[in-house]
Amino acid sequence: MKVKTLRGRVTLWSAGVVTAALILFGAVAAWNLRAELTENLDDEITTEAHDFFTALQQEPVDWQNPRSVEALFDQSKRFHYVEINDAAGRLLYRSANLKNEEVFPNQPGTQLHNLVWRDLTLRFGVFAAGGITLALGKDTEETNEVLGQLVSAYLLALPLVVLAVGLGSWWIAHRAVAPVRAIAAQAEKISASDLHQRIGASASPDEIKHLTLVLNAMFERLQNSFEQVTRFTSDASHELKTPLALMRAEVETALETPGLGSQPRELLSNLIEQCTQLSQIVDGLLFLSRADDRSLAIERKPVDLVALVHDLAEDAEILAEPGKLELQSELAAELVVPGDRLLLARAVMNLIDNGIKYNEPGGSVLLSASMNGKNASLRVRNTGPGLTPEQRERVFDRFYRSDPAHGKETGGHGLGLSIAREIARAHGGDVHLVHSDSDWTEFSIVLPVVSPGMIG
Repeated sequence: MKVKTLRGRVTLWSAGVVTAALILFGAVAAWNLRAELTENLDDEITTEAHDFFTALQQEPVDWQNPRSVEALFDQSKRFHYVEINDAAGRLLYRSANLKNEEVFPNQPGTQLHNLVWRDLTLRFGVFAAGGITLALGKDTEETNEVLGQLVSAYLLALPLVVLAVGLGSWWIAHRAVAPVRAIAAQAEKISASDLHQRIGASASPDEIKHLTLVLNAMFERLQNSFEQVTRFTSDASHELKTPLALMRAEVETALETPGLGSQPRELLSNLIEQCTQLSQIVDGLLFLSRADDRSLAIERKPVDLVALVHDLAEDAEILAEPGKLELQSELAAELVVPGDRLLLARAVMNLIDNGIKYNEPGGSVLLSASMNGKNASLRVRNTGPGLTPEQRERVFDRFYRSDPAHGKETGGHGLGLSIAREIARAHGGDVHLVHSDSDWTEFSIVLPVVSPGMIG
């Protein structure tokens, strides 16, 4: 499972590194302890062998009497495994726990070894002095028990330590990324309409403060660029309105010239149509630049959306007539919202016009309105080809048309939905693409209803 948060990754990495380090440390510690315990066992065996030969020199031994032989050894060590031979290799003594079996080799050596006998692991050494060969072994069970207890305790404590490290890492990571989360939360509130906002800088001179300064500098550059583009669009729109109006007036005057031929008349009519479209585009750009600059003049009065739709029905029927579209409505009795009637009429008409333009011949457009909590919702549904996922992402982009060829036929210029959304947002609402598939597409404009204190 892939961890998506930085806190989770820091926690997992910390716990993983600590776990690996603890396992390596435990393995090395166990290895060293085993080596130390084995060395201690070897020292005990060597010391007891030395004591045996010393005692053997001090008093005679009756090799036929086991008690006489066992008296040479410390009684507390009587459970050791012992085998004694003379210089000729004849067995002189063998401890009872060896079951009268020949277990040890008779060749003396300087190194001690392990051997497995009857599921027992014996640590032994073979020593020779004064014509006597002593094979002395000790069970390693006690050594293994000590080592096993250590390993068990370590394995029991390891999960607790890893859990503590994980919780500590999570807490530290949580504290470490808290300023980043705060910066992200502030940055999410900054949009094109309020680029003047800035992120509060940290008091401590650390990486977080540097990140804040970098982001604020970036927002400053974005604000300057955005304001420059907005001013340019507004100024260009203002400058274009007068020449376009003059051009249209001149063309209309030329169109009234007596005796004008059919071909020049058709050409002048096309020029008037193009001037009209250019004027609409300039008007849309000027409106959007004002919306971006938050300088829309909105007169807030009670507006009945249902009555507004009825007033726009005649114009909608005229637009729907060429495509033989059927206009249907499912409207509530009354939906009153605070706002500017002219602007809201423009937004609603843009949605209706969009549903008519991007429809199929003989299709239908359904207008419905309802209350949704404290909001009024007006929906425009039309039949026809739906939008692809890419088109849904860009449908509100300025100058974007889902079907450029169809847009040329209908005279669309890709600003209608953008203007409708800016009007809705200026009224505290929004425009949404609710649904789109191969059968039908639906847009909705959502606006807050009238409440006490909203109308000034």
